[in-house]
Amino acid sequence: MTTNSPTIFAEELANELDKIPEQYWSNLLQIIRLFRESVTPESESHSQDPAIVEAIEDLGLVHAMLEVKDEKPLSLQEALAEMERA
Repeated sequence: MTTNSPTIFAEELANELDKIPEQYWSNLLQIIRLFRESVTPESESHSQDPAIVEAIEDLGLVHAMLEVKDEKPLSLQEALAEMERA
């Protein structure tokens, strides 16, 4: 791209689009939408979606479980003693 001007940018984009066979435009549109989603900050509606919140919480639980998977379980006395130290 030769300039930051929105008008010139739109013209250059249109020129590039003209060079792409129409049969590939739907694929290009999908690529553009994915790119936009990847660079656009998450909206409030997405962050409030219960399914997304639950999925993120589940992912956090999986990561926590992986972190402790090789740890030796404590006896009740060991666990109580550790809690008192904390």
